[in-house]
Amino acid sequence: MGAFESQAGDPNNWIIEGRTYTLHTITLPASGCSEEATISCLLDPKLIPLLPNPPPFALKPIENCNFRILKTAHKGIGLFAARNIAAGELIIVEHPALILPSGNFPPERLPEKKRAELLAMANCRPPEECKSPVEGIVRTNGLMLELDPKGKIPAEQKGVYGGVYPLINRGNHSCGPNAGIKWDLAALTLSLYALRPILEGEEIHKTYLEPALPRETRVAHLQKNYRFECDCPWCNIRQSSTNDLQPSFTPDELEQIAESDRRRALLGTWIFTHPGYKKWSTDLARTDDLVISSHLEALELIEQEGMHGLQNLFIEEIAMCYSMLGDRDAFRAWGEKVVTLSRIEDPAAAKRFEEWLVDPEKKMKKWAWRKKQRQRELLSLFLLGQHPSIVYPLSQSNPERS
Repeated sequence: MGAFESQAGDPNNWIIEGRTYTLHTITLPASGCSEEATISCLLDPKLIPLLPNPPPFALKPIENCNFRILKTAHKGIGLFAARNIAAGELIIVEHPALILPSGNFPPERLPEKKRAELLAMANCRPPEECKSPVEGIVRTNGLMLELDPKGKIPAEQKGVYGGVYPLINRGNHSCGPNAGIKWDLAALTLSLYALRPILEGEEIHKTYLEPALPRETRVAHLQKNYRFECDCPWCNIRQSSTNDLQPSFTPDELEQIAESDRRRALLGTWIFTHPGYKKWSTDLARTDDLVISSHLEALELIEQEGMHGLQNLFIEEIAMCYSMLGDRDAFRAWGEKVVTLSRIEDPAAAKRFEEWLVDPEKKMKKWAWRKKQRQRELLSLFLLGQHPSIVYPLSQSNPERS
């Protein structure tokens, strides 16, 4: 048996590398502002009943785009900001044109309309690796998505799937991306949104890998899987055209790479090696500013390395710390940042903070809990005729440090 072949008498079912897949079309109904759309899929038959039913409405056409598709100097086509884009702002929301399993697939069975959309996209796969240009384009551009988030099908049986998006896939890579992506199974959409402010004319980047990896590993991964050398500031660290002629890095450049790798490694494990809000919130043996100070340090590293995809957890926990300390102004400042940054990435968190911000003293059950406990401690010491010898400092509440 070859890599793939159709089952006898049934052109819609294919055996690929020993596994059976079904050609399936998801039809998205038109709404008052949109036309009917379709998503072409090649799926394990067990996944089809798990798809949204009834299917969601098709998206309406994008209006007043905040992006442009332009040719770059040496990376082909890219996305660029058509105006200033605020942190947390939606850039593109899009249905996948295709949903396909990783590995080989029968490209001749794909609809012609989908083939035409894909053929305009980048293909870094050589003919000896992918016989069909469509397959090469899909394997170059596919973004992993989850069709069974509740795990009803064992992972080893359902496999890994990717979606291909004619617009979002125009975004090039950076190890310090200014945009993130969020898959929404219920809506069958992928959203591209700003992780930080993006200036008009600035290229919009997403990331193709785990940014916490060291530079050497990132460079090797991108070269192997995408056939390009990353030119982001954290990979292309040459300081002058003179240095470009040198085959090896200078001591200063090696130190710069090592320091960046150190910061990224720290951020990759920070939540496992540093104090967090949950344990701190009721542990009065820990100083009041412990988590705030630690998270502010992490946010400074995030800023240095451009790893803004990690920032929301730290910002949310800082806001929660200030709620436990009863600092209304600081809670409002950080809570508003949570709302702004989470509307797409974590809508539930954004809604929760919006409700709390209306009147945190009444709506948050543990508002000022630590502050009240400290006051009780001081009162107890006073009644016992003792002088408190422990100072519980509060951190600065300026959110601009993030």
